[in-house]
Amino acid sequence: MAGWTGKIVYINLSSGSINVIETDEKLILRYLGGRGLGVKLLSDLSKPDIDPLSPENPLIFTSGQLTGLAPMSSGVVITSKSPLTGTVFSWNAGGGFGRELKKAGIDALVITGKAERPSLVEVNGEEIKIMQADQLWGKNTEACTEALKSKGSVACIGRAGEKQVLISSFVIDSIYSGRGGLGAVAGSKLLKAVVVKGEKEILPAIPESFKSLETKMLKLFEANPVLSKGLANYGTPAFVKLLDYMDLIPCRNFSRIGTPFADLFSGEYIKASLELEKESCPSCPLGCKRRIKKTGQILPDYDSLWAFGFNLENPDFDSVLLADRTCKDYGLDPISAGSLFGALAELKSKKIEARELGGLLKEIGEGGKTGEGARKYLSALKRKDLSMDVKGLELAGFDPRGVKGQALAYATSCHGGDYLTAFMVGPEVLGKPLLFDRFSLKGKAGILQVFENLTALLDSLVLCTFSVFAVNEELCSALLRFGVGIEISPAELLKVGERIWNLERVYNLTAGFSRKDDTFPERLFEDGNEEKGNGIRRQEFEASLQDYYHYRGWDKEGVPLQKKLGELEIKS
Repeated sequence: MAGWTGKIVYINLSSGSINVIETDEKLILRYLGGRGLGVKLLSDLSKPDIDPLSPENPLIFTSGQLTGLAPMSSGVVITSKSPLTGTVFSWNAGGGFGRELKKAGIDALVITGKAERPSLVEVNGEEIKIMQADQLWGKNTEACTEALKSKGSVACIGRAGEKQVLISSFVIDSIYSGRGGLGAVAGSKLLKAVVVKGEKEILPAIPESFKSLETKMLKLFEANPVLSKGLANYGTPAFVKLLDYMDLIPCRNFSRIGTPFADLFSGEYIKASLELEKESCPSCPLGCKRRIKKTGQILPDYDSLWAFGFNLENPDFDSVLLADRTCKDYGLDPISAGSLFGALAELKSKKIEARELGGLLKEIGEGGKTGEGARKYLSALKRKDLSMDVKGLELAGFDPRGVKGQALAYATSCHGGDYLTAFMVGPEVLGKPLLFDRFSLKGKAGILQVFENLTALLDSLVLCTFSVFAVNEELCSALLRFGVGIEISPAELLKVGERIWNLERVYNLTAGFSRKDDTFPERLFEDGNEEKGNGIRRQEFEASLQDYYHYRGWDKEGVPLQKKLGELEIKS
């Protein structure tokens, strides 16, 4: 297989051992790479009831079969058991880390154990080393990246990860971060960073045919206005005006919908007000990140604009810039932090002022109790009702009351409140690939599981999350055939996505989750909402959830049936 590198590297920080084995061909055919391979390795190497912050919990970095070959496929997937949610967790991160991993000939880098002193893992071509990192411990991600960037692509944690803050994340090359508390997993292992630089050239199996497919893929991106007109011109702030027009921006901890200052944070206004330049992942035709020329800062994504702006009713753009940069530097998830601030403002009946944001975030980053995440922190105060989360992961700024399919997606996600496991805003709001009635749950159960399977597939090939607007399983099948030399039909690829989804479900069930966790905050139901008629009807949701279980081949409690597991070749 031309694009299959066939190498998995196992590193034990406790013993200092580094073992390299050839990847089993069956493993690749059944799980591909990226998310699928990461979840399979996690399931095989640890029990679901493992303490996420124990040395035995694996931290796994995976590339995909198309990494370094196809457009929008240079990133990496990081997988572990989340200390924030207790669920299986995979994060598809942008940047060029995955491409360097693939150029180094590595499908997966699996890190277990705990070092005796602060350490880093350095991959330089065929050479893999565990090195001491005392001089970097205590530094935040900007300083750490600056110190290591000459050695390759840098995935590191800041002080928040060192202090095992549960909403901490990895930051890749000072730009791309994630969710789920995986930074705390690294901190518990005294792992400061992983640096990768590859040497191999990545070539397609059938160059001419693959080049034609690449041209087709770029034409599909250009023909899709969400990608070519929206994200390519404005980045994710391109969504602001449309979401505001459709009353989909929640504020005041989801107690109100809508904002009077959407225009000030819109992609159009920001582009007209600031001198910006594109920041692209390697081989990406979009360049959805924006850098402010005057300061060099990366412009916040929609997630941060919502978390520290709309959510807190804060129109001070400069304070949002500062909050976003502080999160990146400490290695904090802005959605989780902003969601917590919204809940605290409601708890104290006091608005959080713009000038307070930087200090509050630094307090979290230095190990403050609020860094436990909204659910754990508010539960200790006996106000769990104020936590807007699913399975412990805080919801982002897409109000599910106006996007009913997204509500079901939040409830069923194996990660918790992660909108990226099935971005139903695509078909329900943006009309991609088809437009569905966003105010109804009717028929959404069957549609949702297809989108979930497709997303799991794209995450396993490690295609960018935004590729879902233009890429389908047919194109993925052709890309694998001509790029890698793997023959997998489109239907079988969706089955791979289904296999991954079911394996994640089995993992979570064994970890103690159940049907009762497939829900969302009471506030989002119609009978729990101040604005009557705006919430999700409980009876309709419960019926849709049962439909969803049926389509998945699960019983009424959401447990995969043995017939389904046998069909997918999953051992329960």
